[in-house]
Amino acid sequence: MMSIKNCVLCTMLFLGVCIASCDIKQQKTISEEIVSAKAAEPKRADTAFNSVKGQVKEFTIDPKKKNNLLSKKGIKIAIPENAFVTSNGKTPEGPVSVTVSEYHNPADILASGINMQYNTAEGPIQMESAGMFNMQASCEGKPLQIAQNKKIDIEVPSTNKDIDFNLYYFDTLTNTWTETQKILPVKEKQQEQTIVTSLKKENEADPQMTIEWAASKPVQRRINGKVISLVKPDCMYDNTFFTIPLMTDQYPELALYKEAVWTGYLTQDKMKVAAAFEVDQLISAKIVERETPLNKYLVSMEFKNIKITAYMKIASLPEQCETNEELYTAYLNERPVDEARIEKIENKRKVQKKTDEIYRTFSITRMGLWNCDRLYVLTKKALVHARFRNASTNEFYTPQTTYLIDKNINSVWVYNTTIVLNPDSDNVILFVTDKGKICYTRLNKLSETRDEKEMALTIDVNEMPDKPNNTEDLYLLIRKKM
Repeated sequence: MMSIKNCVLCTMLFLGVCIASCDIKQQKTISEEIVSAKAAEPKRADTAFNSVKGQVKEFTIDPKKKNNLLSKKGIKIAIPENAFVTSNGKTPEGPVSVTVSEYHNPADILASGINMQYNTAEGPIQMESAGMFNMQASCEGKPLQIAQNKKIDIEVPSTNKDIDFNLYYFDTLTNTWTETQKILPVKEKQQEQTIVTSLKKENEADPQMTIEWAASKPVQRRINGKVISLVKPDCMYDNTFFTIPLMTDQYPELALYKEAVWTGYLTQDKMKVAAAFEVDQLISAKIVERETPLNKYLVSMEFKNIKITAYMKIASLPEQCETNEELYTAYLNERPVDEARIEKIENKRKVQKKTDEIYRTFSITRMGLWNCDRLYVLTKKALVHARFRNASTNEFYTPQTTYLIDKNINSVWVYNTTIVLNPDSDNVILFVTDKGKICYTRLNKLSETRDEKEMALTIDVNEMPDKPNNTEDLYLLIRKKM
């Protein structure tokens, strides 16, 4: 008969094994979640598309504070404090890197290689996107996930005002999309709230200032003979900002950027200044000091009835972010400002201003690929058995994979053999040759010349002389061919 002492020892041993097993199981679950949150872009043979640079932006944040981020194409991301944890459930100690890749048009989708089909009991159905992004976070190179009691608020801009878009998450373990929310709320784009003063700027730095490169420190430049530390304006979307007139003779770096505004360095600074503007009239303001190399200025403001000081930072409104980032990068890297790029950014901004955007709002609790989407079935179908011929050399191609883009649908169809398309639409077809060249052609309103539901066609194609550098260039080319 087993002694009481032995029973106790066996029981303790059994409990220890169970606890260890639970810990291992929990650790495995967390690791699996992190693995499943990795980027969904697959590796594929047609690297000519896969190597086209997409819309990606990386941020470095303090995870212990609230962070409002604005992606390259205008996705608003509100991250609460202590939102991230490591694989063992602990809060990261150092700075966190957040990377946002986004896909807003067929060129973005094409270059990413993301699967745009949703599996149903009746078979796969094409998905039409109204905005898609992939968000990842890491600390010291190790992936992070969102803490169990936290969520990240998202606003995705879109020009498609239809209300029947749902939210989907891409599971990289099963390589399938999962619907997580029906009918995403739509928020109209509102005019940003601005608190403006009527004072004129005095002693403003000369816009034709002379910039020389100082050799002392990487972030220092000599402007009008004075050595200053460069400052990068925050790219913000917070709707409370200030256009405070300040003398910039002592701080010429403030005059380097276009339409820069001010906001509080911390939330309490912003609230203090906003409260003063609401009840009083600003008489004058001056910078007391700057904490270099930070974007942190101590500003003294004299109102009609009160005086306050607050720590402020310069910021860019969303429409000026790209321009000011180009200016900062040029100054930092000791190169001339790329005026052609500035002009391109400004022209794009003018076009975007004419577009009436809305936002789709939701919250996420997992890192990874998210898609504002709806299922799309072709209203009319034609089957095309295509032979592709080079329009210049008459050489025939037999591509392994063919990509089709319908002008009216924000998606990319992928075919290995027969192409299925809407014969009433304007369509662009692309593929990559075995020599790595991108070929393209268009089939616009095929129904006007052919009435068959199935047809064999010899289609002339053109080779792109050069591979597009980025998805913006690729999208412009696609739009021209439609």
